[in-house]
Amino acid sequence: MDLKSHFLILLVLGMTKPGLTYGQDINIKIGFRDSIRSEILHETRKILIHLPDGYDTSKQSYTVLYRLDGSPNSLFGTVAVANRMTDIQKIIIVAIENVNRDRDMMPVKSNYYSGTIGGEKFLSFIETELIPIIENKYRTNQKRILYGQSLSGLFTLYALLTKPKLFDAYIGCSAGWFADCDDFFMELSRKAFKDAGQFNGKKIFMANSLIDKYDADQKIHQQMLNFSELLKTKLGDKVNYKYVTYDNYGHVPYPAFYDGLKYILELQVKN
Repeated sequence: MDLKSHFLILLVLGMTKPGLTYGQDINIKIGFRDSIRSEILHETRKILIHLPDGYDTSKQSYTVLYRLDGSPNSLFGTVAVANRMTDIQKIIIVAIENVNRDRDMMPVKSNYYSGTIGGEKFLSFIETELIPIIENKYRTNQKRILYGQSLSGLFTLYALLTKPKLFDAYIGCSAGWFADCDDFFMELSRKAFKDAGQFNGKKIFMANSLIDKYDADQKIHQQMLNFSELLKTKLGDKVNYKYVTYDNYGHVPYPAFYDGLKYILELQVKN
């Protein structure tokens, strides 16, 4: 994995008075872009990496947040939230850029998406190619958080149910699945929860909007309520689980990631 390029967020601030203009360019480095040639996916995958302030001079090891749907904009927002958590703990952020989002996030065919299904391969790429490289190259404490939203929130649930030991914590905003995937995910949940021990100590935060235009009939919300009840029944206090809904924010509720990351990091510190 070779460093490809640093990228900067350029903010241009200007003030204007009659006959006089003030201008100042401010370069803010929030991370850098790297790439991995994946033998599993048969393609090169780009990632964006943010190292916390003080990383270069400290000897500290850090938790890594793996952020799906990565882009410079999404990394900027993720870093902004993470910077508000520095009084709890600092984290490394790895944002995975999309190549074919629908393919990678879907583990099962649906009437809503009938293209190539690649969720299993994409998860294998994260497990066997991406994570080992990150943990070999950077000072991590081997604690990992997976964060997805909307369709990547569906993938986050899939990862939780099929690879519960891969991450220590899971955050899904506007999480759930399509109506015709309900049997698949509930059966996957029942099978996974039979081995309750593999979920010991996991920290899970899921969120949805009650006014989501993509879930106007609240079927996804109801599916998540059913999932939450099954999880609590089968896993009990083996996990730290929270399902939150918002009634004043639409799809991917704005406060959800902040609430989820705060919940996870505070639990990590306590444990």
